[in-house]
Amino acid sequence: MTKGDTRTGRNRFDGVLDAEELARARALGEPLAYCPLQQGWVHQTEDEDDTAPPLSWQMGVLPLHKQVTGTPVYVRPQALSLRVWVEDDLPAYRALMSDPSLWTYMLEDRPGSLDDDMARALIALSTEGTHHKVRVASVGGQPVGQVRLEYGATPDTGELSYWIAAAHRGKGHGRDMVQRFLDRLAVRKPHITRITARVHPANPGSKRLLLACGFAPCDRQSLGLAPRGRDAGDWEGFVFSR
Repeated sequence: MTKGDTRTGRNRFDGVLDAEELARARALGEPLAYCPLQQGWVHQTEDEDDTAPPLSWQMGVLPLHKQVTGTPVYVRPQALSLRVWVEDDLPAYRALMSDPSLWTYMLEDRPGSLDDDMARALIALSTEGTHHKVRVASVGGQPVGQVRLEYGATPDTGELSYWIAAAHRGKGHGRDMVQRFLDRLAVRKPHITRITARVHPANPGSKRLLLACGFAPCDRQSLGLAPRGRDAGDWEGFVFSR
């Protein structure tokens, strides 16, 4: 029997261990790690190192592309761009995620405490996790929102989620962020042809955003959009196909 045979068979991002699984893992001396994103204990595989910072932290800030000789650069302070979270974003990340209004329509519950260590861990998971693709929307160099695609059970599917900070809503940033993200996926991951999303029934702005970006209302059951998190099955389902 190999080491993997004694485990639950779940990878780190397949869900947290229940009480029985956690007790068995501890009794067997298996390496465990607390996942702040999933808010529970998970298996730590041999190639994971929760203490090592991701490469983006070592970079500090993302390097700029080199300017083509003879091509002028015009500063566009209000232009929205997509990039990964980096260490320098930590204060802004904490401030944005600490706003109670941000969690009104999110699937996850608001963390009880968001100190530097937890914020740093969440940033690490967003950049290192292989189960999803996360990008921060930046305007004038400052983070204003986040868009995320969680890869589905089959290679051609995924589920989209996003948020925009309260101070930056109503300016078209959300639509711009989602549309740019979808455009990038079409080029870099063309095999993903069906993307679902779910919207809180009291969030009409998010519904309008998805419709404007090419999503359409869908039958949740037919697409397997099962209840999860704060969605007890009453959130509205949308699908984007290409």
